[in-house]
Amino acid sequence: MRMRLILLLLVIFLFGCSKESPIIIQEESESLNETFIDLIEEFDKEERIQYLEFTLIDQQISLNVDKIAILRNYLENHIDQAQAIQEMQLTQIVKHTLDNVFLLSFACENKMCSYLLINTDYEYSQLLADQANIIKIKPSPDQSYLLFQFDRKSSQHPWSTSKLIMIDLEKWEEIPIEVVNEPLMTLNTFQWPIHEIDWLNDSEVTVTIPDIETATTENLTEWYHSANKTKKTITVIPK
Repeated sequence: MRMRLILLLLVIFLFGCSKESPIIIQEESESLNETFIDLIEEFDKEERIQYLEFTLIDQQISLNVDKIAILRNYLENHIDQAQAIQEMQLTQIVKHTLDNVFLLSFACENKMCSYLLINTDYEYSQLLADQANIIKIKPSPDQSYLLFQFDRKSSQHPWSTSKLIMIDLEKWEEIPIEVVNEPLMTLNTFQWPIHEIDWLNDSEVTVTIPDIETATTENLTEWYHSANKTKKTITVIPK
């Protein structure tokens, strides 16, 4: 009996000691007219913990920098860390319905940024794009998927190319997409200019692109300089 008690106390002790600091914290706060960003340092048993603290209009979001590698590496390698932090922007994606989902833009240069998707309930974060602009964020009608369109400009040609990313909101993971009747066409890399996206139903998306066979530089150049710039609409589904 005594041995069992000792083992039980040891388990409780080890569990208490192994408690880790949270990755993402979301808290309500007093309503404010402006937003703030601060780098907060805390110490837990001599261990330094750094949080990026975003004070929004009615809530506060804290990101554990040490546990989000992409942010830690970015700040460690930036010459002016304070400026890098102040240039970040945290945006709530869909208010009222997806109030735990945010998009963080950072590392902006020449009006193009990196984008980190954040879910405060799941303590989830994922880098979605680098050196791009966010164009559209569209949840599916039943809010089971979240669709992102990013654009990227190039000094080598006058058109922008686009990238689509679909997130499964139940599993909280990126899922592959495919084009109906054109399985070899890829839209999750910056190849095609995308002019319009829209949900057709809960699992199909219509996408408007240039009416060309393949997105080669030659075809896109000819299309761009054509008089009509004809477009076609394709259908995209989760794979």
